[in-house]
Amino acid sequence: MMAKAATPATKKAAAPRPKAPAKAGATKAAPARKPATVKAAKDHPIRDQLAATRDTIKSEASKKAASLKDEATAFKNQASAKARDAATKGKDKAAEAVGSLAKMLEDSAGTVDSKFGKQYGDYARSAASTVAGLASTLDKKDLDELAASTKDMVKKNPAVAVGAAAVLGFVLARMLKGGSNNG
Repeated sequence: MMAKAATPATKKAAAPRPKAPAKAGATKAAPARKPATVKAAKDHPIRDQLAATRDTIKSEASKKAASLKDEATAFKNQASAKARDAATKGKDKAAEAVGSLAKMLEDSAGTVDSKFGKQYGDYARSAASTVAGLASTLDKKDLDELAASTKDMVKKNPAVAVGAAAVLGFVLARMLKGGSNNG
């Protein structure tokens, strides 16, 4: 089979046609596009609704945050009041315990006189007097005054503060141990 040779007529049909040159000064205006605002105008209700929803959510979140903050403040105040009451009761019990210790030291001073001599009995009475003064101070002062005076004492005499804490801890441990055996 023989392939047909291309004829000049088929060559013309296959070749692309040249475009006609544009006429000078006769440019055709492009069709006017619809402005973007036309489409955006359709979106405004959705955008407005989203903005309103966002504003509502922000408003509700602000109200909830304020409410939670108020509740937290109320709980804090309530906890502070309860802590202060407990501290006051603890201070009163401590003053009572220190007063009892002073009385015990005073009562034992006579025994110390007879067993170890008057000089040691005087030490016991002096200690009882000092402890009684501490009990009186605890009883008279409120918590804020006690905290301030304790802070000042610790700053001025840290070694005495550590020693007093050790002695107080020992005495309280003995009292608690003695109290638990009675139950």
